[in-house]
Amino acid sequence: MKNFSLRTRLTFLFVFIFGSTTLLFSIFSFYKFHDTLLSDFDNALYNYTIDVSQTIEIGVKNDLNFPPLIVEEGKIFPFPSGTALILVRHISGKILVKNGEFGNFNPPYKKDIEHILAGSEASYRTLSNIDEIPEAEAGTYRLITFPLDSESNPTLFLQIAAPMVSLENQLEQLQTILTFGLPLVLLVAVVAGLYFASKALRPVQNIIAITNRIEASALHERIPLPTAQDEIRELAATLNSMFERIEKSFESQERFVADASHQLLTPITILKGEIETRSKEFINSTESALYKSLLQEVDKLSRIIKDMLLLARIDSGQNALQLSEVYIDEVVIDVISRLQKLASHKNILIKLDFFNQETRSPIEGDHDLLSNLVANLIENSIKYSPSKTTIEVKLTWDQLGSQLTIEDFGPGIPENARPHIFNRFSRADTSSKTMGFGLGLAIAQKIAIIHKTEIQILPKNTPGTLFQIKLIKKNNLKT
Repeated sequence: MKNFSLRTRLTFLFVFIFGSTTLLFSIFSFYKFHDTLLSDFDNALYNYTIDVSQTIEIGVKNDLNFPPLIVEEGKIFPFPSGTALILVRHISGKILVKNGEFGNFNPPYKKDIEHILAGSEASYRTLSNIDEIPEAEAGTYRLITFPLDSESNPTLFLQIAAPMVSLENQLEQLQTILTFGLPLVLLVAVVAGLYFASKALRPVQNIIAITNRIEASALHERIPLPTAQDEIRELAATLNSMFERIEKSFESQERFVADASHQLLTPITILKGEIETRSKEFINSTESALYKSLLQEVDKLSRIIKDMLLLARIDSGQNALQLSEVYIDEVVIDVISRLQKLASHKNILIKLDFFNQETRSPIEGDHDLLSNLVANLIENSIKYSPSKTTIEVKLTWDQLGSQLTIEDFGPGIPENARPHIFNRFSRADTSSKTMGFGLGLAIAQKIAIIHKTEIQILPKNTPGTLFQIKLIKKNNLKT
């Protein structure tokens, strides 16, 4: 049961308890109804036996006169009295007279007589072994043994076996109702259980949905509190309190990164200016190479700080976006023109192709961040592509938006590194001499996610890497 949902488990528990209770109640009702019907049957049979006993005339020598039975008009018995089997038996067991189609059937009598001699008014038993009765009216007969000549010390006993037709029919009808009714009731219980369990858990499902929607960039959102003063409201309030603490922690961390980056940029800028000034004094000396190396390290440090500032801005969420209508082809052309010099140094050709320009449409996004995204992907391809190769950039429009692919033919990304390539400070090949800090792809993926998409690495048959990003046009964005 641990693998099933809470709704299913609650429904199962409800149906199990309800079904067990209903089944036990049905069994109890069936046997109680059976006992009631049997008691009514015995009472009617007893009255019928009294009527029969009053018609039998016993002589001085126990001679029996058994005239036709005349029952008072208006009496109704739960059995066809005309087919009842009637006999008078001596205490020794000898049958003195009988009326009806007995065939070879001989009703039992010993225990019944003993029961009467012990003081009982009459003795009853149900006969189910009635194969010897020719053309039996029912599957069972009810046998009554009644003292005929004396109540205190009888020697003659009247026995009547009446077919239990009406009782069997009523019990059969009840059994049919229970047989088909119980599964129907359980089916209704299952449906009702699922419905009410779903209704009871709907506030929890709403809380789950809202909680899943709240990301690090939207920690300001809160779960609406239900009106009912119950455990669900307490759960929502607890989660809201937790989100508030997490939001404060994130804000503190982002503020620290932003403040630290801003504070570091000033001395880095001053340091760079001082090094550039000093390097001009040593144009042809060995100190010039030292200053040049220092400038490179300062530039690296400055780039890391700027990237961290950008990440802090992205992590701050949608409020940090400067949204506008952006034509992605314009962004791609601008980025390629800026990176053309870097590509030329490695003798790399950047090839740009457009497809389905007739469906060209703008997207809603942050122009600067989207430019940074495209630049990071193309620059990454330039870094890891060998000399005299081509980087293919393709932009395709369709009814949903645009699709940008960037394909290089370098060494590619190892399969085991792909799950971590978009993590901060992660690099596919740490042994490579290619410069990098492992922030470019992390920033690009963050920008993609904040624009409600993501960067994918597609499989390809040739060496290299194929990046793809789908940008949805403004009208198709889901709010």
